[in-house]
Amino acid sequence: MDSRYDVVIIGGGLGGLLSGVLLAKEGMKVCLLEKDKQLGGCLQTFSLHKKVFDSCVHYIGGLGEGHTLHSIFRYVGIMDKLHLKAFDTNGFDRIAFGNDETEYPQATGKENFTEQLARYFPREKDALEQYVRTVSQAGDHFPLYRLRAGSPEEKSAVSGWGLVDTLNSITSNARLRQVLAGNNLLYAGEAGKTPFYLHALVLESYIHSAHKIVPGSSQLSKFLWQELQQHGAEVHRNTEIVKLVEENGELRYAESAAGERYYGKHFVANLHPEALLGMLESKLVRPAYRNRIKGLEQTISTFMLNLVLAPGTVPLRRYNLYWNAAEDSWQAVHYQPQEWPANYALFFTEDEHNPGYAESLSILAYMHYDEVARWAHTHNHTGHKEDRGEEYADFKARRSERLLNKVLERVPELKGNIVAQSAASPLTYRDYTATPKGSLYGILKDVNKPAETTIATRTRIPNLLLTGQNVNLHGVLGVSITAIATCAELVGMEHLLHKITLNRPVGR
Repeated sequence: MDSRYDVVIIGGGLGGLLSGVLLAKEGMKVCLLEKDKQLGGCLQTFSLHKKVFDSCVHYIGGLGEGHTLHSIFRYVGIMDKLHLKAFDTNGFDRIAFGNDETEYPQATGKENFTEQLARYFPREKDALEQYVRTVSQAGDHFPLYRLRAGSPEEKSAVSGWGLVDTLNSITSNARLRQVLAGNNLLYAGEAGKTPFYLHALVLESYIHSAHKIVPGSSQLSKFLWQELQQHGAEVHRNTEIVKLVEENGELRYAESAAGERYYGKHFVANLHPEALLGMLESKLVRPAYRNRIKGLEQTISTFMLNLVLAPGTVPLRRYNLYWNAAEDSWQAVHYQPQEWPANYALFFTEDEHNPGYAESLSILAYMHYDEVARWAHTHNHTGHKEDRGEEYADFKARRSERLLNKVLERVPELKGNIVAQSAASPLTYRDYTATPKGSLYGILKDVNKPAETTIATRTRIPNLLLTGQNVNLHGVLGVSITAIATCAELVGMEHLLHKITLNRPVGR
């Protein structure tokens, strides 16, 4: 098959799908190529005992009217199609430590966020107000996050702020600092490395609004796929690209494992840079760059336990619970195997037939890839099923039991009410999201090495652009903003932002 397109997009995750819709709306002939059967990447869902589970994206911030993500999704035609469930506004997330029964709330709304935590830290109200202002200040310095054009100098003014140092400057209360960073599983933060802006942009979106997409995050990819089709784009699933060929200084075509060639004027790679370099045949990409990408530190991976619950037995918690074994939430990422689990996050889904009760629960806990490295030679995903063996199954079973026993200490009503369960390890994430070592959020952002850990949308190949969670920011909001940055290289930033913000409602 020899086809010519204006834009060929490799990778059907959120970044690829959004880029495809944005460019197709500009009249470009777009072709999107995805190696798996299911589109969406981290938006994928799966079924267990006839219940839908999210693979990665369990809730989303910034979908409330007036926020950046709401405006982007409205422009691409999917906002009104989403079925959203709001979390408890007085605590969308709750933070817990060790055996302390206290669960500290992080609330929706800037004033409410301060008010709810001030009940636990009455002497820290000024510090909480300063924290909210500092979070907003960081957001203001990222123009695209506010859907406006700007200069790199704006970001550089805050990009050197370390998260831990900034929190220390706001309050001397150690417990409050840990509460503010207690859900760092959202960005796999590391003390001394994670920049404050990463924390700020993620948390501000949730402080604005926090929602769960029902029945699952794959609704995003479903509706974006529909928009692609409506605008004349082609989508090819089960199409694994193994080679990107450059001729005369530009990419000429993408070749699939089946030998099909997809020719394009421009190419957008929605892939981890390391995976991209593995298929890229070009002398324009220097060995030094390849070595730099290969040597970058990745964010930690996770172990996930999914539970189907007996109907009407487990009361629904309208919030997510983040538990840290240590008083210092930063320690979890550096746990020793005997200390596992060092943290976990609980995500409940409501039973529509039994309102007020949960039908399922997903539990996530950090896990180092080294713990499953002995099975690294195996690969198991849609279209390539492989049994990793009895030893691996035993490993997952033991870890599932250990994790569940720890959760039962805080949620005892789960005991005797689990109908079915399944588990996923870093290998699962590696195979389904094509990230090295099953990294949760790709390349680790390091405030001490901003140039080394920042990936640009442009490459040394003039007609090859990058998008996805490794460029700029991760998460649904971060990837959506990056898609705009990528597409603006082809259609112009001012032009694209004008269309997205036209008749935009004013934020609260």
